Amino acid sequence: MIPREVVVVAEHVAGELSDITLEMLTCAREVAFPLGWHVTCLILVDDPKPFQALPLASDRTLIVTDAPLGSFNPAAYTRVLLHLLKDLSPRLVLLGNTSVGMDLAGTLSLGLGAPVVSGCTRIRGEGERLSFTSKLCGGKLLARTDVGDGLAIALVMPGSYNRELGMVDRVPPVEIRASPVSLEALPVRFLELVEPKTEDVDITKVPILVGAGRGIQSRENLKAVEDLAEALGGAVCATRPVVDQRWLPRTRQVGRSGMTVKPRLYLALGVSGAPEHVEGMKGSDLIVAVNTDPDAPIFETAHYGTTVDVLELLPFLTERIRASRGR
Repeated sequence: MIPREVVVVAEHVAGELSDITLEMLTCAREVAFPLGWHVTCLILVDDPKPFQALPLASDRTLIVTDAPLGSFNPAAYTRVLLHLLKDLSPRLVLLGNTSVGMDLAGTLSLGLGAPVVSGCTRIRGEGERLSFTSKLCGGKLLARTDVGDGLAIALVMPGSYNRELGMVDRVPPVEIRASPVSLEALPVRFLELVEPKTEDVDITKVPILVGAGRGIQSRENLKAVEDLAEALGGAVCATRPVVDQRWLPRTRQVGRSGMTVKPRLYLALGVSGAPEHVEGMKGSDLIVAVNTDPDAPIFETAHYGTTVDVLELLPFLTERIRASRGR
């Protein structure tokens, strides 16, 4: 009996796989391994070289090449994927719950006659049934969807799986194919990748983050937050309400509409813990929360917490940290 297959449609930029691809591979392994299914990582590119020796957590890597596949082009991707997926006949196709995945899902659903389940945070195989858990209404509701048989397409929510488990200590078998369909006369043509100038700090690469929420009360109090971040050797980030009030630039926003961060330490100051924010920082190694409301949702995510007044704590904590470091 030929094993069922889970296909992960990879996302990549500038010759590197995106984090969501590794998360989807982790998800695929969790679904496939208990059922004895196979996992295929499907990468559409112009140049296969950067992807040939990656130790991906899949049973094989299938690389399909053509010049128009160098950068994401929804018209080119859907044309190739419709042909390939009909040929592969997988049980489950994983896309990211990203702009790329959402561009592809509708056309693939129509062309393949398959249901799409979006916002997936967990997928389980139960015999022939696939069970999907999705976040709705900004994470306030969880919905369960069951698909009994046939192909299913799932959009995996970023931050739901450990991306580090998407790579292993071996390189799976790699197959390289030319595009099975012509990509001439596409209605959409990629011109160039324009990256924004990043003069600000990249909070996704900072090991210690001090998150400011509405509990800091005013722009003036940000100085105390910045002093603490400087003493810790980290950087300040913020929730969406703080950014919306223009106390900090959008490059510092953490959450669903901002950045996903995974520092060694995330110190949440006056952060309520709305699902939109937690989604972007819950993968931090250590989360410490300060909020005067003992029922604040942030305490459900934090490893440690206190209900002291953050404005009273800030100068004391900064002074103690500086003293311990001899500053």
